[in-house]
Amino acid sequence: MEDSTRHKRLLAFKLALVACGIGVIGLASVRVYSQQADMHWLMLLALAVAGSWMPTSQIPGDKGVITASDTIIFLTLLLYGSDAALLVAAAATASESARFTKRWLSFATNISLICCSLFLSIFLVGVIFGDLRLLAHHKESFLGYALGLSLFATAQAVINHGLVVAMVSLKSGKPMLHTWRESYSWGFITFFSGMLTAGIVNALVYYYGFWAASFTIPVLLANYLAYRPYIKNIEAARRHVEETRALHLRTLEAFATAVDAKDQITHEHVQRVQIYAKGIARLIGLSDKEIEALHAGALLHDIGKIAVPDYILNKPGKLTAAEFDKMKLHTVVGAQILERIQFPYPLVPIVRHHHERWDGNGYPDGLKGEDIPLTARVLTVVDCFDAVREHRQYRRAMTREEAIEILRKDRGIHYDPRIVDLFIENLPVFEEQIAQMKKGEQSFTPLEVEDSEAIHRALPAAGLAEEPTAKKPAEYIHAILAAHQSSNEIVALYEIAQTFTSSLDVRDTLAVVVSKLDKIVPFDTCVVYLSDEASGAAVARHVEGLNAEDFRGRGIRPGEGVTGWVLANNKPFANTDPALDLSALGTQVKGYRTLAVYPLVKGERTLGALALYSQKLGSYSDDQLRMLEQVAGLTADAIQKALLYTETKDNSANALTDSLTGLPNARYFYAFFEQEQVRAAEDEYPLVLIAMDVDNFRRVNEAVGHDRGDQVLKEVSELIRAQLRREDMLIRYTGDKFIGLFRNAPPEKISEIAVRIQTSVSYHRPGVAGAEDVPLGISIGQAQLRRDGETLEELLEKAERRLQADQSAHKSFRQFTDAKEEARQ
Repeated sequence: MEDSTRHKRLLAFKLALVACGIGVIGLASVRVYSQQADMHWLMLLALAVAGSWMPTSQIPGDKGVITASDTIIFLTLLLYGSDAALLVAAAATASESARFTKRWLSFATNISLICCSLFLSIFLVGVIFGDLRLLAHHKESFLGYALGLSLFATAQAVINHGLVVAMVSLKSGKPMLHTWRESYSWGFITFFSGMLTAGIVNALVYYYGFWAASFTIPVLLANYLAYRPYIKNIEAARRHVEETRALHLRTLEAFATAVDAKDQITHEHVQRVQIYAKGIARLIGLSDKEIEALHAGALLHDIGKIAVPDYILNKPGKLTAAEFDKMKLHTVVGAQILERIQFPYPLVPIVRHHHERWDGNGYPDGLKGEDIPLTARVLTVVDCFDAVREHRQYRRAMTREEAIEILRKDRGIHYDPRIVDLFIENLPVFEEQIAQMKKGEQSFTPLEVEDSEAIHRALPAAGLAEEPTAKKPAEYIHAILAAHQSSNEIVALYEIAQTFTSSLDVRDTLAVVVSKLDKIVPFDTCVVYLSDEASGAAVARHVEGLNAEDFRGRGIRPGEGVTGWVLANNKPFANTDPALDLSALGTQVKGYRTLAVYPLVKGERTLGALALYSQKLGSYSDDQLRMLEQVAGLTADAIQKALLYTETKDNSANALTDSLTGLPNARYFYAFFEQEQVRAAEDEYPLVLIAMDVDNFRRVNEAVGHDRGDQVLKEVSELIRAQLRREDMLIRYTGDKFIGLFRNAPPEKISEIAVRIQTSVSYHRPGVAGAEDVPLGISIGQAQLRRDGETLEELLEKAERRLQADQSAHKSFRQFTDAKEEARQ
């Protein structure tokens, strides 16, 4: 049952109970007033009210209490009847409830509960034995008297317990029988002891008069003094055990929180996962201990990451096989850490198996389907959903819809399909609970019933203790995050520098700057201005973020606005009104609060400026500006190199292209491959290289000479180029060797292209006189990045070996066919 449904039913139950209580108290008041009975019962009422303020004894490990006023209520019933007893019970309960609650509904519910249970118990006993008061006045029937009192005590215990347990069950969602066994089974003793005391005092009053009722006071006091030392000792021992356990858990929680901070996991993420997990657990009927395990598992499931190096946890991009093996250890390490603690609920299976997959391809044990613990399957789904929606150093946060789509796509592959469907169906309910949590409300927790001893005179309070309000992350968490942020900034700078070394294009260089910068210095709009010598202005060549089209292509002259001042003085400027820059650019965009602009200077040359504009930040911090300064320095170096490359390519095309075929040459290929290697790693697509060597080309040169042989080679290059896709690249590597580079092509497509190349070349008859009769062919060997090597040299070596094997096969085939032809002749 959903929490909102239980809340509505609980509210209706309490309102109905209050309505019945008002009717019972009203009826009793009218009858007492109309009968003008003996008013000595008012003295018992005062004694009951005083007793409600006496110290109470808490049952150790429970929420129940032993109170003094119950015996007086029962005595009033035996001496003055049901109406007086109901009014005494109402007064005593009101007096005690006033100490524990300020809410009118809880106050009224406590009073109504005791009065309704008392009324029903009296009615039931009256049907069987008649008026208890009359029965008490006929002492010659001792057996009937004893049976009547016993039945009343039993009825009061059952009815009162039933009402209390019903409210607690509506609040917590637990079965009523389970709730009674867990917290209320001890209560029968208090009813019978209270009734026994009242029966004894009633007999004394019968023989010695009303003032014998004062004997109640020493009896109750003796009872209290007898219980108190024993209960205090047990309570002290229990408190010591709980404090020790709480200290242990707080220590473990602090440790786990520190580990989570190391992996950039936030406190809010843990809270949301706990809400999701507990909600799903209730929907599928998990036990209380399993729900407790999930609550703890949301916090502790990644505690084993203490054994994983930081560079792996926060590595941008895909992990290598060796790194992934180290990452997988965290499930086993975490389980081993927690096994030593011996939790009273099944936490270890969650920690060990939360990375198992429904199809059996997970780790560490490769469990499949229903063999994976159900609690681990629940945590896997909810943790994945929330984790992908948080920003990480190595990836952006996903939207709600994107996260849902991931669960649907991997439903039945990574995740239990039933859990996925149930989670998505109930996600709006969980999100409402999270919103309430953020507002500081507690309605997302099991719904509240007042924690008051007065809900019954000798019964536990009807409510559960509130969960503690979520605390803000401790300062040490911020310190850990700051330390790892600094480490991540260094990694990001290193990646920028590494990427720049493989980038030879200005446009690509600027794209790299922005993509990496976003991870270490926040902005809403990033603009890279490059100086245009012809116009004398700096033009926004690359823009990323908000209002990109309003900035792109606009120019700003030295001295105009903030960026112009930076260009004119070759000095940075930050944390001023961005409107100064926007007006100089001639754009009407608004909403920016601060900016930071750094010059891009290399030697004596001002290349442009790097500008960040923010709508969220009030100002950039010193650390952020320091990082931006270093990025600007790296960017200036990379831009100068890219500009030099462009100029070289424009002024000397032959430096990078083959003069005979017009194809890119080996020099260009070496530079281009590094850049393509980076792209393939970032976008995770296969990059395949094929090496090609023209067979029998030496015979062509021998037959027609090198000059005319070059014409044949040009024809071959055109044949090969015609078989490639538009996105593929063909390079004349050296002599009669060519290299093809294939981006994101399936293996079968590459094989098809290779066959077409070999077929077209072998059937080609050169157009050069004297070379027509030379049979041409082409041998091919291929290698794939990462599968066959990580560097260009490794790929070329692997492809060359396969090419030589292909040549040997062609040679053997030609020898076989030549021999066969000679034999036929």
